[in-house]
Amino acid sequence: MKKIISSIVIFLIVLLTGVAISKSDSIKYNNTMNRLGMSEEAVVLHTHSKKNLVTAVQELNAKKKVAGYQLIFFEKSNSDIGYIYSHGKTNKLPITSGRYFSKDDFISQIPFAVQGKTSNIEAYKPQSQSYIKVDNRYISVIGNVGFDGADILNSQTLVSLSPNQPKSRYHLNQVTTVLDGHAVTNKESLSKIKHVLHASSMHKYVPQTDDFTNVETTNNGEMYLVGIVLLFFLIMAVDFYILIPLKYDLSRSHLTGDLKNNYRNGLMLRYLIYTLVPFAIGFAAVNWRIVIISHSTFNLFMTISVVMTILIGLSQIFFVKRSE
Repeated sequence: MKKIISSIVIFLIVLLTGVAISKSDSIKYNNTMNRLGMSEEAVVLHTHSKKNLVTAVQELNAKKKVAGYQLIFFEKSNSDIGYIYSHGKTNKLPITSGRYFSKDDFISQIPFAVQGKTSNIEAYKPQSQSYIKVDNRYISVIGNVGFDGADILNSQTLVSLSPNQPKSRYHLNQVTTVLDGHAVTNKESLSKIKHVLHASSMHKYVPQTDDFTNVETTNNGEMYLVGIVLLFFLIMAVDFYILIPLKYDLSRSHLTGDLKNNYRNGLMLRYLIYTLVPFAIGFAAVNWRIVIISHSTFNLFMTISVVMTILIGLSQIFFVKRSE
């Protein structure tokens, strides 16, 4: 009976591990959405240049051999509005209706907009097409983005920039410039972009405040990962608990030779049934009912746990000393 209870405990531990990984994934994804899909390498470029945004995009577009990047120019007076330009890179955001920006939108002669589901900018819909009024002109809203819990994303409005558009109302010194993409880690490309934008310095992009300078420690799911490690050690403890009566039976036996080997094989088989079967059932249940993004993390946990379970069984059953 105790072994069956132990097997149930292993099954529940596997389920809890799946839940912990799912929760960690959810937090990380939510944080990514509040970063508007930008990576943790994204940086804010400091510039006092009075260069027009479209002029800057034109000069960047003329640069050769620049790694993929994405620029968002946030209005300093209202960071819920940003002007986005992408070169060989587009961070996809969850769409609730319509579509997200495509590569063609960043070479178009007219701007398009994507709006968060709780944006404060009122959309006008005279017929089937929605419009928002930005910079004293009406811009087509091609899609709406949103994700539960991602308040920054949900309130955001993004307007596409293109080197083929008329001059913008804004200049570089009137916006907060955020850069993301491979160009951030490519020294040559980063140098070219900073030169065009006359950027004097930069810092990590942290979206908690309007000027993105307030570096705060956010929950990125690390506590759940600590819980996963504790669950792993709990599985190891259950393994040893299952082995206690098996080792006791083996230590009291007076068998020798093939009989002893057969007896050990039988004990090992019983041990594996009590441990690996709940592992298999738990793995199937997690993949069936729990949404996980980091499958590699869960698979690694399962692989290490199973291997360690087998090694513990082998070491305790086949190498245990028979009591005198």
